[in-house]
Amino acid sequence: MTGTQSTQHPQSTQRTQNSQNTQQKPKIVVLLSDQLFEEIMTPQAQEQLAALGEVVRYRGAPDRRTRVDAEAVADLLKDAEAVITGWGATPKFDNWLLERTPMLRFIGHTAGTIKGFVGEEALAQDIVVTHAAGTIAIAVGEWALTMILASLRKVCDFNADMHARNWNKAGTGHGQTLHGKRVGIIAASMTARALIPLLKPWGCDILVFDPYLSAERATELGVRRTQDLDELFQTCDIVTNHAPTTPETDGMIDARRLALLRDGALFVNTARARAIEYDALTRELQSGRIYGALDVFPKEPLEPESPLWTLPNVILSPHVAGATIESRLQLGQTIVDELTRFYRGEPLKHQVRKEHLAIMA
Repeated sequence: MTGTQSTQHPQSTQRTQNSQNTQQKPKIVVLLSDQLFEEIMTPQAQEQLAALGEVVRYRGAPDRRTRVDAEAVADLLKDAEAVITGWGATPKFDNWLLERTPMLRFIGHTAGTIKGFVGEEALAQDIVVTHAAGTIAIAVGEWALTMILASLRKVCDFNADMHARNWNKAGTGHGQTLHGKRVGIIAASMTARALIPLLKPWGCDILVFDPYLSAERATELGVRRTQDLDELFQTCDIVTNHAPTTPETDGMIDARRLALLRDGALFVNTARARAIEYDALTRELQSGRIYGALDVFPKEPLEPESPLWTLPNVILSPHVAGATIESRLQLGQTIVDELTRFYRGEPLKHQVRKEHLAIMA
């Protein structure tokens, strides 16, 4: 198998032998809810998937809010070679489940992070794990740029005035141009790498904080790197957070760092909320000293009593940065293409390896 560790686990050889010993078409289990299946699996993707093997769908989840039943999944997967998962269809592939799935060799997740349901147990065996996070990242990067431009040019303010039948060019105040601004990016994650090229035409000075970003990679991306997060907060006109949730990032954007933002700075968050002290961020935004564009929150939906609802200097969105018609339709195709490469013995484009887990979102 491509990129596996077939000599490191006693079940690895057994999985490969089990697969080689069967002459039937490989069984592919799809755990997507009925709702999600219709949203992300195009007719083309379904036809391509059916050509790869015997496709069996789990029918215990009408929508993404209904969690799968572990016992039922184990029964479906006992003779399956591949499984396709998604939001709401993510049983934990722990030792209990892996022991009941001796032929499983491929896990394809049609969403972003695989943390929480696929860990080192699966990666240590002869199982290839892949995900569609890269597809979502493109949409998130585009959304981050949209929010930056909308905030700087006061799009929401002017729109509200116009809908109130108030033709007032001056009352909202003039906006700012993005051109030439210094943009600070926290973490060179997939979403950040999708945003960076979108900022280039605006002549932005892009500063990136990421301890894992090498000087060579920074040069390839066309950005400057800093090992000092305080410098980024102190010197940038715009700060956009793309940090994954890890022990290292937990709470790193605290009250002290937020206070370093210059007056009039814009703070954008399209990443998980754990990296940010949201109470401190809310206080800074309440002061009116800075602007915000927030798509993700510690508790979702956003609590009714949150002061963020009424702040005129904040653009709010309900965790939709990665959701576009095109990106949703591409999710299923991404994983079907990965499974196609897997069966052809070709390198996968989005494979998750053991060394990735610690720094993944």
